[in-house]
Amino acid sequence: MGLRPGHCYCPRVKKRAYTRVAVKVHKKNFIGGVPGLKIRQFHMGTGTRNYTHVVHYVTKAKVQIRDNAIEAVRQSVVRQLNKKLTAVNYYMKVRVYPQFFLRENKQAQGAHADRIQTGMSQCPFGKVVGRASRVRAGQKIYSVLVDEANVKIVKDLFERMDSKFPCKMKVIVEKNKSNLKSVGTVRKKKAKVKEEEAPKAAATATVAAAPTAPAKGATAPAAPAGKAAPAGKKK
Repeated sequence: MGLRPGHCYCPRVKKRAYTRVAVKVHKKNFIGGVPGLKIRQFHMGTGTRNYTHVVHYVTKAKVQIRDNAIEAVRQSVVRQLNKKLTAVNYYMKVRVYPQFFLRENKQAQGAHADRIQTGMSQCPFGKVVGRASRVRAGQKIYSVLVDEANVKIVKDLFERMDSKFPCKMKVIVEKNKSNLKSVGTVRKKKAKVKEEEAPKAAATATVAAAPTAPAKGATAPAAPAGKAAPAGKKK
């Protein structure tokens, strides 16, 4: 069976979200198995430059977006940005994660019939068939850091992607005041580790370079075998 339309899975986001997957304690699992994540990348482009502007792609309503829709827009936008700007002149980040699981209770009735039941009478949760993100109105889905000359290119690209999403979207352009913090959380773990390792490495190098003086009362190290110690001068 092919992919069903998005309106089959709670389009108004009124039902309870079942998201718990216990990796270590399997007895506490709400859901037995989870399908693989379709979003392949969350960070694209070059994040080491200082950009002047940031472009956000924002929802206009509370809605549920499947991960295949998020990935489709990501691929389309990144492909065009790489052609027009190259990977050095932008930095893009996906701002949402598909934390919600879609489920179905299938009932075959008659020849070639594939009926779907959303009730809870037959089995507790049904079979998990996909992932989705539940987002609120005004939530940022993508953010792109670019220079002022390239803002129009990114804005036009996002405006052409409305048909791939289940709700109306809008584009917001802002000045980049806090560099990478304009696109949400920054990957702090790698930077923190590097900062901690730098002083340690410098201290180790200093200790290794400094000559070690023998302690008081300690004898000088013996000469290696096969080499005689130099004889003292006769008076």
